[in-house]
Amino acid sequence: MRIGSFILLAVCCAGCALHESAQSQTRITREESIRFASGGLILAGTLILPNGPRPYPAVFLFHGSGRQGRDLSTARWFAEQGFAALTYDKRGVGGSMGDFRAGPFMDLCDDGLAAVAYLKSRKEIDPRQIGVWGLSQGGWLGPLAASRSTDISFVIAVSGPGVSPGEQMLVYYANELRDRGMPEADVREADALRRDVWTYLFTGKGYEKASRELAEARAKRWFDAVNSQVDRLFEPLQKPSDLDQPGSAILRFRREMTYDPVPALRALRVPALFLFGASDRLIPVEKSVEEIRDVLTQIHADFTIQVFDQDDHGMHDATGAVDPRYLDTMRNWLVARVRKSR
Repeated sequence: MRIGSFILLAVCCAGCALHESAQSQTRITREESIRFASGGLILAGTLILPNGPRPYPAVFLFHGSGRQGRDLSTARWFAEQGFAALTYDKRGVGGSMGDFRAGPFMDLCDDGLAAVAYLKSRKEIDPRQIGVWGLSQGGWLGPLAASRSTDISFVIAVSGPGVSPGEQMLVYYANELRDRGMPEADVREADALRRDVWTYLFTGKGYEKASRELAEARAKRWFDAVNSQVDRLFEPLQKPSDLDQPGSAILRFRREMTYDPVPALRALRVPALFLFGASDRLIPVEKSVEEIRDVLTQIHADFTIQVFDQDDHGMHDATGAVDPRYLDTMRNWLVARVRKSR
């Protein structure tokens, strides 16, 4: 299996390409190239400041997975709403040091916390009103950051799964096969095999069973289709003695795929908005909504969940444009939940 280059590729999506009108540009005071430290790394980004009286409420933008630069379109939309917005190049991208692939994606939470600290240091920013926005993988990172810092005052998670990355990726791979026209019975067989192989990789147990099932699968009619998917399921399976070798890609794979978002959700103590598209083929939307609602109801959190019919993972509607209902929902929620010091 090609584990090293596999991690969460299915959720690699940039920020929503929001329409930038001439009117919105006139509401932006300035766009400033900035650098901030995260551990031993220097990260590059852009801070966009709105018009109006200071200090401003602010928001930091978490990326989706993969190689992502700064998301200026979404940042400008927030500035249009009266928020300072900080967007940055992911580690090893653009002007940022490091390599986002060097560790599990949860390490990127540190970059968000460092960005919040940077925002607090700016005299233009209201330190009591700094939130985070995250898309896809960033939908895991936003609640995680808020669970680790009392400096974050609100969270917006867009297409952020309420399940582990491993569960999310299983759903993605199965839907990809369905979209290719594979019969449902074959999809279920392929899904069962992937689950058994991944269970072995997660636990180190069941090598013989997984190896036998992989060998038998070569005679299946769905073999070629599954073998062409990103994780290269049918490449040689690592032996148990090789799984825990220092520097093995499987160690990162295990940490990422088994990340549980529930503890971070349970620790949420700030207003949170969760937005989903009903036509999202990358994540289990219904299960995510159920999990998030169940956890946050138990802790009596201030949360809102909205699912938009016909929208995809990036909140595009049936026409391919960013759904205006999504933007209106964020705008109205921010007005109702965040005190704008203007």
